[in-house]
Amino acid sequence: MVEPIDIANQRPESSVEELDSDLRHEIDLVDRLLNIDEKIRHMEEVAAHLESTSARFSSHPAMRRLKTEVNDRLFDLRNTEQQLTRIEEQLGQHAAEPVDLTLQQTLNVVQSLRGVAETIPDDERIADVSTSVCEGLESFVTSVLPSVESEDDDGSSDGPSPADLTMALEVIEAILACPGGDRTAIYRSLRQQFLDSACYSAWKRVNRLPDMRLDLATKKEYLHGALTIWQLLPDLSENAGSPRLSRLPDEMHRAVQQVLLRHVVGTVETGDLDSLVDTALLTKELSDEYLEMIPAISLPDAQSALGIQAAEAIIRRIRVELSALGSQRELELCLSVVSILRTVSVLEDDERIAELARPISRAKWRLRFLDGLRTIRRASLPTFVGLMGIGALTAGYIGLAVLIQRLYEINLPLAP
Repeated sequence: MVEPIDIANQRPESSVEELDSDLRHEIDLVDRLLNIDEKIRHMEEVAAHLESTSARFSSHPAMRRLKTEVNDRLFDLRNTEQQLTRIEEQLGQHAAEPVDLTLQQTLNVVQSLRGVAETIPDDERIADVSTSVCEGLESFVTSVLPSVESEDDDGSSDGPSPADLTMALEVIEAILACPGGDRTAIYRSLRQQFLDSACYSAWKRVNRLPDMRLDLATKKEYLHGALTIWQLLPDLSENAGSPRLSRLPDEMHRAVQQVLLRHVVGTVETGDLDSLVDTALLTKELSDEYLEMIPAISLPDAQSALGIQAAEAIIRRIRVELSALGSQRELELCLSVVSILRTVSVLEDDERIAELARPISRAKWRLRFLDGLRTIRRASLPTFVGLMGIGALTAGYIGLAVLIQRLYEINLPLAP
């Protein structure tokens, strides 16, 4: 520890230049003290000595400038000490009972410590507080990321979720950025644990995709989770925790193709146009979202292959549905499927979609003809009933007229 000079024992006959030099030397010593309390105490001694200087020295411009600098420095140190005290109170370091903080509150404490450390780097109190905070963060990471023996673990757990992994990675980076000491060793250990857990979680989700008992929503959840976890992983060259990591892009691509074959190409149901719309939406989602999340593959080639397979199956189903349309709603659903296919990047100019214009036109004319027949059918019964009524009234009128005429023609005798 650096011992400050005894300012009170300086020679009274010292010149202004000598006094200014000695006091500035004392101010420079503050940065070498390792505790903010000692820094404040030392600066208070310097300020007190400035106040006790003779009037001849205190009125000198150099002394006035020095006094201003000392007061400003002392104000900053006291303000920093108050911030550090509030952080200690927030953590409950001197409280009788421990204080429970949320993860976000703890991360906010780390940010506050970084701000304080910019003013007083290498301070002992900051080091003590940072060590306590980092121990808590390390415990959190260890609880979220359980140790994994191997990627092929047959346990029923799917491993940490993408949200937990994202949070754990944020905490690990916060530990590295926490002031008060070199935490590179802890950071590397936790990062390796993160890599092992992330790879385990990704493989568990990929391995579950071929399960035929899973519905489409669950498969999409597993696939999206695996791709999200992949985006959290560093470059292949940085990771030594997963022997299969280099094969992950191909396995992800294969998983997308399996979902496509199972739920798009392999679907042969007819008459369910709502399902056909869902199939078209799934094709767009797989092509424009999931494939783009897979790294280290040729995206145009993968999208082109997927689009060709999906378009052939969907267009075939559209032709079947167009040939059996029975209502305007069914036609609108078919047009919706065509519109969705046109939004897929690799199918915008597909000739097979353009060739659907003629079947769609025939379907429209057939619907118009059927609508005309339905209109005639609906109007025929009221027309027939009306004509029958008119005929009955006409016949009744004629019969009544004939009866009256015959009554007039009857000659009755006048007397017996």
